[in-house]
Formats: sequence, structure tokens, C-alpha cells
Amino acid sequence: PGGSSPDDAVLFFGVSLVLGIGSRHLLRGTRVPYTAALLVLGVALGGLEYGTKHGLGKLGAGVRIWAAINPDLLLAVFLPALLFESSFSMEGHQIKKCMAQMVLLAVPGVVISTFLLGTAVKLTFPYDWNWETSFLCSGLLSATDPVAVVALLKDLGASKKLSTIIEGESLMNDGTAIVVYQLFYRMVLGRTYDAGSIIKFLSEVSFGAIALGLAFGIASVLWRSFIFNDTIIGISLTLAASYIAFFTAQDALEVSGVLAVMTLGCFMLLLHKLLLRVTTSKIYIISGRWLLTLRTHLFSY
Repeated sequence: PGGSSPDDAVLFFGVSLVLGIGSRHLLRGTRVPYTAALLVLGVALGGLEYGTKHGLGKLGAGVRIWAAINPDLLLAVFLPALLFESSFSMEGHQIKKCMAQMVLLAVPGVVISTFLLGTAVKLTFPYDWNWETSFLCSGLLSATDPVAVVALLKDLGASKKLSTIIEGESLMNDGTAIVVYQLFYRMVLGRTYDAGSIIKFLSEVSFGAIALGLAFGIASVLWRSFIFNDTIIGISLTLAASYIAFFTAQDALEVSGVLAVMTLGCFMLLLHKLLLRVTTSKIYIISGRWLLTLRTHLFSY
């Protein structure tokens, strides 16, 4: 935006971090998730900036810069990293034990949720949408974010199995919801599908993404097995694999990038101990270093 500088964007970023720290500190011991407080603060800050006709000075200029950023750029930069880190940070033995429950909730559960929400949208919203548009909206709404729920379960001392089911199901249902969304998006654009072509499309998008994630995982693990005691190369390899897998899936093969990266992360997690002989504690250390390396690579450009 005119009249602003890159320093204003950095200022807003710093103020946002301070607000996040303050919210988390003040809400400790309560059941209110600090992310909800951040949402309220963000709405208030944006309302002040635009309600006072840009009266917040340089901070307001930073707000306008971040508000005008391309949302596709944000997804492209952060989504592959967040997906990989989330799937790689879970405990492998818990995933094996809870896989059936996670799949049951993430696949049939999301499909049922999509059709129920779509029916409610069609019958209650005053927009005169057709069924395809209603199901497109419900596909977006079917994805869940378990961060606050998992944090609350940990505070209450709930079993690790329950937390793993909720967290793993969230990762999987993101992939399922995106596949369902892609189907109805194509229908809204005018494509027609019968029952057989719907099954074919869903199978290609889903299983194609899983196969691609496994292929990248196998290649990465094999390459990593030739590298001895070099954490930077190992982390950079997983960083590159997650981004290349995501964009290969999305742009080249037109399958689900979310499912591809999630499969890559889970595959590398499950085989990490076997092939690289690391302990669970080291996996969490590597996850932290992975994010640190991501930050270093991004800021180096």
C-alpha cells in the first residue's frame, strides 16, 4: 500500500507477538484458549485502524500491509511446513494403535458431516444456492482445527490415545475435506459426474496423493541413509521434500497436496527410528530444528 514501508510490516509482526505472549500469559489457568483472545484482539485492531480512517500511524500501515498480502502466498509458504511438522510430531506407536479410529472419523465422518451441513445450508440460508454450491460450502466447513481442544485435553490429563486420535483425525480430515471440496468445485464450474466418475475422481485424488507422499518419503529416507551425522542436510532434505511433494501434487498431478505431505510426514515418522536410529525425544528435537531451519532458509532470501 502507498505510504507504507517494510518496517511497518515488521512492527506489526512484533506487536502481534507481544499480544500473543500477553494473551497466553494472562489466560494461563483458565479454559479460554489464547487463540480466541488473539482473534478478538485482531478484529479490534483492524476495526480501530479502519474505523479511525488509518489513525494508528505506522502500526496501522503494518496492518494494511498484512491485510493486503496474497492469501495464496501465505498458504504456499506456510502450509507444507505446518502439515509436515504436525504429522511428524505425533508419536508413531500411537498412530499405529489409533489408525482405524482416525480413518473412520476422517473419511466417513467428514463425508457425513459434509452432506448434513450441505443440506442445512441449502434449506436454511437465504441465498438460493443450488445443491452443488451448498455442498461446496459445507466441504469447507467440515475441516476442523483441534489445537485448542488438544491443548485443553493435555491440561486436563486426558489419555495420550485420545489426543492422538483427535490430532491425527484433524490432519486426515483436512485432506478429505479438500478432496470433497475439489469435487464440488468442479461441479460448480459445470462439470458433470455420475456415480462411477465420482468414485474414480476421489480414488485418483486420494490414492494418487498417498502414493506420491510415499514415493517422496522412500526417496528421502534412502537419500538420508547415505548421510552420516549431518543434521542440517537431513532437515533441509525433509524441508525440500515437503514443499516439492506439495507442489508436485497440487500443480503437476492435480491430486491433494495436503494428503501427500501428511503421508510423507507420517511415513518418515514411522521409519525414522528404524532407519536413522533416533529416539522419540530426538524426533521432537529434530522437529524444532526443522522449523528453525525453515525460518533460516526463508529469511536468507
